[in-house]
Formats: sequence, C-alpha cells, structure tokens
Amino acid sequence: MNPQRPDRDTLMAYADGQLDAARSAEVERYLEYEARLALNGDVPPHGARSSVSAEIAALQAQNLALREALAPMLDEPVPARLLQPLAPPARPWARAAVVALWIGVGAAAGSLATREALQQNGPVVTAQNEGMQHFVHQAELAYAVYTPDARRPVEVREGSDLTTWLSRRLQRPIVAPDTLPGGLVLMGGRLLPGMPGKPAAQLMYQDAQGHRVTVYLRGMAKPTAEISFRIVPGKQASTFYWVDRQWGYALTGDLPRAQLLDAARVLYQRYTADDPPALPGSTATPQA
Repeated sequence: MNPQRPDRDTLMAYADGQLDAARSAEVERYLEYEARLALNGDVPPHGARSSVSAEIAALQAQNLALREALAPMLDEPVPARLLQPLAPPARPWARAAVVALWIGVGAAAGSLATREALQQNGPVVTAQNEGMQHFVHQAELAYAVYTPDARRPVEVREGSDLTTWLSRRLQRPIVAPDTLPGGLVLMGGRLLPGMPGKPAAQLMYQDAQGHRVTVYLRGMAKPTAEISFRIVPGKQASTFYWVDRQWGYALTGDLPRAQLLDAARVLYQRYTADDPPALPGSTATPQA
C-alpha cells in the first residue's frame, strides 16, 4: 500500500521541527516513496502538484527569512514610549495591549530561535537512527526532481553570489568548483529541505552533451570524525556519498562510474583536507 501524502499542516509542523518521531518518520517515508517514483520516471498520485520535498523547502525558506527579519528585535528593549500611559488612567488595558503586542512579536522570533537551539542541542541521534539510506534518498530525490527541469533547474546561477548566498543560508563556507572532470560545468544551485529547521544545498553541473549531475550537502544529526566514501548504484543514476564530521555529501548522476568517481574525488578534496579512502571494490583509476 502506497503511503498517503502528508497534508499542509503536517508539512508545516515538519518544517518547523514540531512533529514527534513517529509522525516525522511518516513524512520521511513519503519522501522516500516520491524518490523511488521519480527515479523510475513514474508520476506520483498527486500528479501535477508540487512535490513534498519542494513544499518543505519553501516552508523552511520562509522560516529562515522570518527568523532573519525578527532576530534583531530579541535584543531590543521595549521602547519607553510604549510603557507610558496611552490614555487616561481609567484605561490601563490600552497600555497592556500595546506592550503585549510588542512582546508577542519578540516571542515569535524567540520561539524560532529556541526551536533551533533545541534541535541543535537536543538528544544525539545515532547514525543508524538517522539513516544514511534516508540521506541518499534525499539526494536522489533532489536529482530526480530538478535535473529534468529545462526552465529553472537552479535557484541561483553560478558566480560569487551563489556561494555567498548558500554559505549564509547554511551558516558554513560553501565551495562550488567551476568545473569537474568530464567537462562538467557549474550551472548554479538551490536550497532544499534538510534536517528540520536547517536547509540543505544542491549544486548542479552539466556537460556539453547535456548530462547533469548534482551535489547534495547538509548537516548530519550526529557530528562524527569518521569518513566513508561509498557508491549506491541505481537504475537511472548512481550516487557517491561520504560523511566528514557533521556534514554529508552526495554526488548523483547518470554517467559512467569512473567519471563519477573522478568528480567525487575532486569534490572530496575541496571539502576535506585528507585524501579519501579507497572505494571498496572500485576498479576505476582516480585522478591524482
């Protein structure tokens, strides 16, 4: 039986990090279901409606914009003029209403900041619980949804504005090589859903024949120094992925395995200081 598409309220709660573990798992199962359909070229039951992944990305972008807009208010004192009587003493409720309104605006921003702090400092999730399979499914879904798009495959085109924008949104330096082995040229990138309340990024590359590959990166639930470098073969596209401390990276594309490996190694070396371990069972000859 196919999973049921989450309703709008559920998606909003998921984007805000307000769902419990069981309901979050239901949303993630639907994301995996969409990923399988997209990779097989099938149309989900909701047809032309936007994907759940795209809806969550839009909701998280709204949350980030709201937090950025309201955050400065948290450090501002209530203006003295709002603490003065606004009417004769017989109407103290007027002053209380105005002050309550001001505090309410600050509380809205504060609740967003508090939710994020709880997400960052809450119980540590093991790699097994978080699921590398889900991470790879997210990367595959993003690849399947956006690479066929002929009109707007990326949100921001290549250039310094792209890396500056993504670095600010993800709150860490983001590098985007202009080219990758095999004639792959950077097209641009976009924000995507990641962990609740924290976005992921996707970079897209294209070669002269029109083949596209994507780089998906996001923060993981548990910081770790362990580094793995693996491949997940697919029917239409394969994914190389690795985890370096608290960040996961995935390169997905419908290209020969050796070419994807070469591109993955270049990306790995740009994001980490050490050479990656040899890929288990790989017969490809990596570039030096």
